[in-house]
Amino acid sequence: MMIWRRRDGGGRIPRRAERWVIGLAIGVFATCAVQTFRVANVESVWLTTLAFGAVIAIGEYFRFRVEDEREIAPMSLAAAIAFALVAMFGSEDLSGVRAAPILVATGVAMIIGTLPHVLRRRHVGVADVAARFLGVAVTASLFRFVPIVHGKPLLHLESVWLDERGLLALVMTAVSGVGLVCWMAMTAVAVAARRQRDLRQAMSDELRAGAGLSLALSATGVLIALAGRPLGVVALPLFLMPLVLTQFALRQYSSIRETDAQTVRVLSRITEVGGLTRPGHSDRVMGLSVDLGHDLGFSERELRNLRYAALLHDVGQVALTASIPGGATLLAAPADQRQIAADGADIVRKTGVPSEVARIVELQATPYRVVREQGQDVPMGSRILKVANAFDDLVGGSVAQGRREAALERIHLGLGYEYDPRVVDALERVLRRPSRG
Repeated sequence: MMIWRRRDGGGRIPRRAERWVIGLAIGVFATCAVQTFRVANVESVWLTTLAFGAVIAIGEYFRFRVEDEREIAPMSLAAAIAFALVAMFGSEDLSGVRAAPILVATGVAMIIGTLPHVLRRRHVGVADVAARFLGVAVTASLFRFVPIVHGKPLLHLESVWLDERGLLALVMTAVSGVGLVCWMAMTAVAVAARRQRDLRQAMSDELRAGAGLSLALSATGVLIALAGRPLGVVALPLFLMPLVLTQFALRQYSSIRETDAQTVRVLSRITEVGGLTRPGHSDRVMGLSVDLGHDLGFSERELRNLRYAALLHDVGQVALTASIPGGATLLAAPADQRQIAADGADIVRKTGVPSEVARIVELQATPYRVVREQGQDVPMGSRILKVANAFDDLVGGSVAQGRREAALERIHLGLGYEYDPRVVDALERVLRRPSRG
């Protein structure tokens, strides 16, 4: 059972934090570039550099979106991790190559893979690319630069533990795991800044959503690095193929999610097109509900369900024999509100969206007193939707301060009886933000 805490926005980070991630990546790349051109001699490993660089660039080009604006490139990240860990690649010896030239080659390959999208004016998640680069930078630095074992980096163990490949694999997995945690942390910072979310919740979402993928990336990178000694360039396609197939599956899953979102969006327009609700009502309720969910610490999955429920919360009005003036369910009798919610939930269940969405819609008319007095399990999403819908029914699309204050006063009359006090507190905090002015 989830425990809800009041949040005052103290855990939020500024929007400019996304630029901090990008700036940090640029700083690391520039530092490595200076070191590479001063002291490194990498002509002897040009074939390995070209092979890994090509795969990283291809992986960056075939990146795809998940969770709205977030982009991932599994093939690129796995190849970059392997590049950071490899010591022998066929006949080429990389044991003397330090982290800097590895990271310069990785960064250049990522830029090359990104350029076609830039030239075609497609959306590019620069912070997501920077987060991947920083994750690889941590992996390469820990394995090739930091003196951990007897004053030498862990790369030294590759030649010492020739008969202990299993133990070496564990060390490599641990190092790549640290790098991938850094990748997820940087991604969480960018997402929290981009969406004005609580950083702890964003990090929790990243760990929950990315743990399985990170294990696959780590295992793939370590396998390529270990197999590079006997197999050479053949190790890249051989061990990346399962990840490529997984990427196709993830792209298909993302496409299905986009189709669900489009279905929900089309259904949400039915009441407006039919003149049952005011124009823009569902969109405004959705936007306010998501803001409230952010403030109350909802996860990405909970926010997505809340977004769908808010868009579809009035779809039950299509079953009414007589329309409500302006579609304002706040003005309807409690029995009519419950019937609209029940009819809407029945429709939502036929759309194929998660069952939690239908439950939120079904219980949106339930007054808070049944939670307080009877202990009924009413989802927090339903309580948020009840407050957001009431506020927009009272205010509509108006931004007049007086009208907003009057709406808040009306909602306060039902505080603790109709509306959850925690949600109303969150509403007041959200309305005080400049973006809601």
